[in-house]
Amino acid sequence: MRPQSRLVGGLSFIALSILGACSSTEELAFTNQRPGPAALEEGMAKILSSARERMEAGDARGASDRYASLMAAHPEDPWLAVLAQEARYEVLGSDSLDLEMNLRRTIRQVAEEQPTPLRLMLAARAEPDAYAALHLADRALALDSEFAWGHYARAHALARLGETEAARDAVERTVALDAGHLPAWWLLAWLRSHAGEQDAAIVTWRAWLEVAAEDPRVSKRALTTAACDLGVLLVRARQHEEALAVLDAAVSDLSGRSSSVLAAAEVEAGETEGALASVRSARERDPDSLLYVVQEALLLERRAPDSQEAIAAWQEVLDRTEGTTDLSALLQRMRAEAHLLKFGHGISAETAGGGVAD
Repeated sequence: MRPQSRLVGGLSFIALSILGACSSTEELAFTNQRPGPAALEEGMAKILSSARERMEAGDARGASDRYASLMAAHPEDPWLAVLAQEARYEVLGSDSLDLEMNLRRTIRQVAEEQPTPLRLMLAARAEPDAYAALHLADRALALDSEFAWGHYARAHALARLGETEAARDAVERTVALDAGHLPAWWLLAWLRSHAGEQDAAIVTWRAWLEVAAEDPRVSKRALTTAACDLGVLLVRARQHEEALAVLDAAVSDLSGRSSSVLAAAEVEAGETEGALASVRSARERDPDSLLYVVQEALLLERRAPDSQEAIAAWQEVLDRTEGTTDLSALLQRMRAEAHLLKFGHGISAETAGGGVAD
């Protein structure tokens, strides 16, 4: 659930291009509240850390076993239930999507037969239809109006439906009931970013990252995503030094997204060589991404117009998009053709337009 927002501010053309696939986050009213730190038993924290490590190593079954053991000892803990649910999806989804869908139906059936706030919340999370998820969340709250995770499930469903004002109200109710509800704070920051409340979103992402970094229930991917979103906002706010620091810390992101946003920050700070290094790091992590090839070509052209390196990079864009019918790839192909023609580098009739049949 990450719709692309409109880029604002005076970013350079290259920085805008680099940010193209990383535009973050819609918004809620600003409050002075901050997420509270977790208070986890030492033994639980160790098992949670182990489960997260297993999940991130690709061992969903090992992670699921660890979460199940914690659930046996803490059957009414909503966040543990959510983590266990997600791990079970991973286990079954790796074998068969049909098995995963059967699990989702089973979760709904259990909630219908033995409704409790927790079961209805889990059913709402399992429900692919946002309207049905909202109905289940409302039923959970009808049983317990003070159930923070019920308000969060409601906020999540409303955000999926594009009802951002109502989602804001629900998520603010969540954090008012539970200041340590980090998923709700994440959603609050996300909403603030997409609503264009840049300063409030920056404050919220900073506070979230500060607390979440020490919580073993938060995945490394969630931390990296948040750092990228904060980095985008800091670049737009021209707080380049902090953007570089935040994104540099997240650069181990396997998707390459943090490297891409870091490159944008470095361009804005006048660090073309650093930006090139970041984009090349992103390409190594995701070698199939056309966007990173385009970014490298733009940066090479910025460093030395008409250079053979820049021409070769734009030619790679042409080679990768030959025969494509994908609109986005076609646009990048046209872009590459325009840059090569600017260099006086001819494009053959066969190459132009990607060879797409009339």
